[in-house]
Amino acid sequence: MRNRTPISIFPFLSVLLSTLGVLSFLAVTFLMFSRTDSAPRQAPQPVEVQWVGAPPHVRPMLVECREGALLVHLRGERKTRRFERDALQRESALVRQMVQNGYGQLGPAPSRTQLWFYLKSAIQNERRLAGSFTRLLHDVEIDNLSGQGRSQQQEHYPILLVYPDGIAIYDLASYLVETTTRLPMGLEPMQRGWQLPYQKEAT
Repeated sequence: MRNRTPISIFPFLSVLLSTLGVLSFLAVTFLMFSRTDSAPRQAPQPVEVQWVGAPPHVRPMLVECREGALLVHLRGERKTRRFERDALQRESALVRQMVQNGYGQLGPAPSRTQLWFYLKSAIQNERRLAGSFTRLLHDVEIDNLSGQGRSQQQEHYPILLVYPDGIAIYDLASYLVETTTRLPMGLEPMQRGWQLPYQKEAT
């Protein structure tokens, strides 16, 4: 009688089950992607951005922080305003110089209110800021304070919409808002590919 070497089938079954598991996973994955690609793409739904709990006359001034530029949507204006990164950097450098000049005239430790009054006057008289984002913020704040906006039953306040590729632009925009104004500022993270459904042509 010949002795036979016992053969174990467990390693073979383990490999077979593993292979079947991988194939099943790939099949489900391909099925999901095929359904996604074949499904009709829906148009973006309109999204209203506003201050939660704010009075009815408050209107958001939407500021998109994108790669290389800032897009400002202000209700009542027909076109979107666009501010390039280089222009924002020049504005920031100019505002920093204004702040230093304010310290020189007001003393080493002026109050926030004193510095704000100084900057309001300096921005109003600085020709190099004509047409800038800083001047736009200044004009919006003055309209809110003077009652011009209230006569139309609306006041504007900035909400920064920050895209993943717009972090550097956000740093510049937030510095200008916080330094040159006392406007409350909102912040909303945005995902890549999101768009405002009511965008207008940028100038």
